[in-house]
Amino acid sequence: MNSLHHTNPPSPAAPTRPAAPLTLQWKRQPLPPLQAVQVLDFRAGEIALLEVEQGRIWLTCDGLLEDYFLEAGQRLSFAGPVRLRVSADGQRPARLSWARHHAVPGAAYPPAPAAAQQPKAKAPGPGTPPQGVISAA
Repeated sequence: MNSLHHTNPPSPAAPTRPAAPLTLQWKRQPLPPLQAVQVLDFRAGEIALLEVEQGRIWLTCDGLLEDYFLEAGQRLSFAGPVRLRVSADGQRPARLSWARHHAVPGAAYPPAPAAAQQPKAKAPGPGTPPQGVISAA
């Protein structure tokens, strides 16, 4: 029996620091059905982290053509400056958790509050996220 053994020389790498977890203040935003659209503003250098805890929401970002419809467990993040508009979609109430933070090199993102109980869901829509969207997961 032949087996191949490859030995790779160690690659020189800069020393790495372990990523420091962020401490975020998550806010819960209740979104009753048929209520006026809520506005969330984030400044330059801030990251908007969002997760739907309950129901289904409609979300749009000023300056982008796309609208997003997210269900419980789905997440999005945007780089500021950005103005987001959110509301419950349909006749049922929804609840959104959101946090803001300044981007910190080497920092690790903690899971959103509901992420521990629910599997990570993908946001609808094919292709690459539009400019300003960091991730859709």
